[in-house]
Amino acid sequence: MTIQVRAHDERWRPAVRAFNARMAAAGKSGFFEDPVPDWLAPAPGCPTHRELFVALGDDERAHGGYVLRHEAALIGGRPEQVASVQGPYSEGAADSRHARTSFALIKDMMRRGPRLYGWGLETRPDVRELFGMFGWRSWASPTLVWWGVPLWRSLRRGPADVRVTVERDFGDWADAVRRDGGADYSFVPGRDAATLNAVYPTDDHGFHRLVIRRDAAVLGWAVVGIRRFVRHPRFRSLRVGAIWDAFGPVRHAGAVLGAAHAWLARAGAMVVLASFSDTRWSEVLRRRGFRPRGNERHLLMSPVLAAELGRLAETGAGRPFLTFGDAEGHRGPLGQALFGVPAPTGAGRSDAGLTGT
Repeated sequence: MTIQVRAHDERWRPAVRAFNARMAAAGKSGFFEDPVPDWLAPAPGCPTHRELFVALGDDERAHGGYVLRHEAALIGGRPEQVASVQGPYSEGAADSRHARTSFALIKDMMRRGPRLYGWGLETRPDVRELFGMFGWRSWASPTLVWWGVPLWRSLRRGPADVRVTVERDFGDWADAVRRDGGADYSFVPGRDAATLNAVYPTDDHGFHRLVIRRDAAVLGWAVVGIRRFVRHPRFRSLRVGAIWDAFGPVRHAGAVLGAAHAWLARAGAMVVLASFSDTRWSEVLRRRGFRPRGNERHLLMSPVLAAELGRLAETGAGRPFLTFGDAEGHRGPLGQALFGVPAPTGAGRSDAGLTGT
């Protein structure tokens, strides 16, 4: 059977609905039935958007799909267009006759953009191996957790010489921080004000946008969230916080993370989660009592992107910088749990392939 990959539109909605029914019957993830993304749909002037693609057989039955999230990035301080990958979703997970659908989907996404990456995949070594067959490379990072008690929480004060404000949106100061800190890292997706305002819209009140200043200078920023769970199997009935996203020059990592951690502790968080691909930021959190827990997160890079970052690594040009907020971000499983984001129709789980958190 020949597989053709097409941009998702209304013509393929019934085919995707039938695909989802077959996948659900087998206990597997389906794909997005609605061709218009429920998050980051294309919009005039927006620098990031998601694009959906469907794998169709000769009879125009749907057998899978994938998503690209297009965005601007800094690679060695140089602006480039990249895309993060969600998928592939393949009927091969339920029916071995369609095992090669994933191959067709990966080939198609690589044809559409040379600089691709995925972020997450804590529990999917099989998918990492699949992409490895096409020359993708992987970079592992820990998920870090801080478990607090009232005494410890009282000791988790932020740096004494900084001031923290909660902002409604991201302004010109975010672009200035990106310019100031971008050269410290080999790879920085997004982090410009327009992208951040699209990812964290002002009408979504689950996010707290913290700006960390020393005198009049903006050192960096963080996006944090907090939620009380009830009889959760891991977190019981504790208030759980997350340093969901952050950015700044490496020299200000301590001030930014210290301020974000202290803000969450004062807000009552007994557990705080964070993940940074840059070990210099992770080390700051380790010094504040954070410890690795659970499975490692993985940055997967397409051959072109991996080669570029490899050359930069040889010159000492920093490390990739990613957080929970990148790629699928708060639309992934952890984000849905912490921020109450509903799963989209058809894609009941985000474990089909390369995803965000």
